[in-house]
Amino acid sequence: MAGNTRGKIKEHLEGVHRNLDWCLHHLVQSATLIENQLTQLPAFDGCKGDAAKEQAFFMTHPMYQAVMSLGKGVKTFDELTQDIYLKV
Repeated sequence: MAGNTRGKIKEHLEGVHRNLDWCLHHLVQSATLIENQLTQLPAFDGCKGDAAKEQAFFMTHPMYQAVMSLGKGVKTFDELTQDIYLKV
């Protein structure tokens, strides 16, 4: 364990980063579950096999949009945390 304030701050920021990694992991898992459910809808048949059309189809659903938006926010927060870590 670091003995000075700078070192302790860096340890805590590293902890934030590790926790945000887990958040991103869980959000990816959630998005995958939502995708799996959406592929069962009859409307999905029209875009099956075309990655761009599939992604556009997923993005029309509010729950998927919410999970993806949360993921972007967590990623941005993680980038800010890493930026602070490098400056400390």
